[in-house]
Amino acid sequence: MDHMERLETCALCGRSVTVGEGFVVRIDVFADPRLPHMSADEIAEGDLHAAIAAAIEEAKDLSADDLQDGVHRRFEYRLCAPCQRRFLANPLGLPRDHRIGEN
Repeated sequence: MDHMERLETCALCGRSVTVGEGFVVRIDVFADPRLPHMSADEIAEGDLHAAIAAAIEEAKDLSADDLQDGVHRRFEYRLCAPCQRRFLANPLGLPRDHRIGEN
């Protein structure tokens, strides 16, 4: 290996991967931006100040990380080619029920 080549480590298997030859997985986890349906009457009857005060009260005992997790969190991982294929086949790592003749 050329001494100028840099290596990274696969996040799943620990295998060394030359920079530029692996894969990057980015995961964004964020709060659903859609608002629940509300009628005009419900909006007019709502107490915005009370809702804000309640949200502040709920948040006061949370850490900065807990607050951030409730809004948005981004993860980035490097993978080697074999782990990238396994990841694409089952990105959430869910259990699979394998049956002969079924996909």
